Amino acid sequence: MNKSKAVKRFMFFVMLLLVFTLMAIQPQLFTRSSSTGFIKVAGFIGSFIFIIGAAFVAQKLFNKNPGLIIDNEGIADGSLGVMFPKLSWAQVTEIRHLENNGDHFIKLTIKDPEKYMATELNPLKRKMLEMNYNTLRTPVNIAASRLKIDFQELYTLIKDKREEFKNS
Repeated sequence: MNKSKAVKRFMFFVMLLLVFTLMAIQPQLFTRSSSTGFIKVAGFIGSFIFIIGAAFVAQKLFNKNPGLIIDNEGIADGSLGVMFPKLSWAQVTEIRHLENNGDHFIKLTIKDPEKYMATELNPLKRKMLEMNYNTLRTPVNIAASRLKIDFQELYTLIKDKREEFKNS
């Protein structure tokens, strides 16, 4: 996992959390009118949202688990701070490079995506897999920018490991 990006995100969330908290407890600082109800409500809602965001990033920042596990048997993605079920190389049918707004992703197309998603028991993680599947037609999409490795190096490593498996 890329710790420097996580630290920057955490600091960003904390700064916004402080601003929204100030809006909730001192709304008169943000408006010239005597009506501060909207500012106060926005402050409470923003505080709630950014405390959850800061907690999520902090959990990811202090998580000692690896962001990605690649071995001879398969690959397990933990780049989002949560570890998804291990995907065996036998399930992978295609490896593609996707780019969106300058971010690089590795899309792993698999044989039976519904079966793979069903192996995830946590409903929140399963929903994340389903969202990936509905968007990209695969539940496995690795965000290279969240890992501490060069994209091309990671892409080559994944392709090479799959080739090793196919040739064994």
